[in-house]
Amino acid sequence: MQNREFRVFAVLLIALLAGTEALLAYNTLYTEGEVMQGLYWILVWANLPILILALWKPRIGVWTAFCLGVLLLPWQASENRKWAQIHEEVISMIRYVDEQKKTSGEYPRTLEGYEFEKPWIEGHVSYGTSDGSYRFSYFMDNPGTSYWYASESGFGYYPD
Repeated sequence: MQNREFRVFAVLLIALLAGTEALLAYNTLYTEGEVMQGLYWILVWANLPILILALWKPRIGVWTAFCLGVLLLPWQASENRKWAQIHEEVISMIRYVDEQKKTSGEYPRTLEGYEFEKPWIEGHVSYGTSDGSYRFSYFMDNPGTSYWYASESGFGYYPD
């Protein structure tokens, strides 16, 4: 590959990595909170000097972008997966509680009869009832970034 072709390849690769990182940065707010999203965006913007470096020294630029991508992409992709798993479990719990209401006429006081598909999620979710309604509260890594489902109002989110 000639030097000019390699420069074009380097620029396209860095643009692809930066675009993917930027898409994942949006979800960082929901998985880690506002502070971590700010840090993530700073690291995403670090691609701009790397892009300029790639025009001058394409090999160094590609390796630097690759290292930054290896740092950011797997971490946030795994956080998005964890977020989805917790949310799916909460949906199953909502179905369980609603089914209990249909069967017995009232919401269960506890989730003793519910079997978690992923046992690690049990420590991330709390459940309570009051006045003929129920509420789930759940979080991922930090209780300061929390989610909830209330039978009367639906889903909600509170950032850190």
